[in-house]
Amino acid sequence: MTTANHCMTRLSLLAKRMRGKGFLADIRGTTAIEFAMISVPFLGLLGAIFETGSIYFRTAQLQMATETASRAVLTHSAASGMTYQQFIDNNVCTWQASGKVKLGTLSTMFDCSKLLVDIRSPPSWGAADTGNSFYSTPNARSSVINMPAAGQIAIVRIVYPMTVIFGMLGGGVFTGNTIGQIRAGQTQYNSAWTYMLMGIAAFRVEP
Repeated sequence: MTTANHCMTRLSLLAKRMRGKGFLADIRGTTAIEFAMISVPFLGLLGAIFETGSIYFRTAQLQMATETASRAVLTHSAASGMTYQQFIDNNVCTWQASGKVKLGTLSTMFDCSKLLVDIRSPPSWGAADTGNSFYSTPNARSSVINMPAAGQIAIVRIVYPMTVIFGMLGGGVFTGNTIGQIRAGQTQYNSAWTYMLMGIAAFRVEP
């Protein structure tokens, strides 16, 4: 190999090394890459925080509306022969039927058509059903309510299905398994993961 060729080969290798070092030392764009790596879990966590806050806020409002609506049963102001649809429109969620939010009823953030209502009179407190499983076979909106009579125990339950929008990454991802979502407090309803929010009131009807 001639001296000239040897020098050219050495210069070529040196140039390649310099280009490699320059590429590795170039930190432009690292911020964008780092943001892309953390953006998905960050936005998922942020969404889960907002969704959790919405769940607590809606649950509190649903409980308040349940207690307010229950007064119609407690004081016999609910008309005999009233259907569940009429009970919802007059006492629970008035805005879709009348265009106005009656004091103590649900706000416009609730879709009145999704509400599930159950009113029943158990023979004793020990036999009272306070679970939310009645949503699997809900009462028809057109069915007439069997209003508890004076002195009887009354259990009023109102359930609102809230579809899950965000989910926190968790579960198996921290134990080396496939990525999953935390499903605590959720149930399958109408083929979708759903929070079944429930308001409940239990009392003995006034004489």
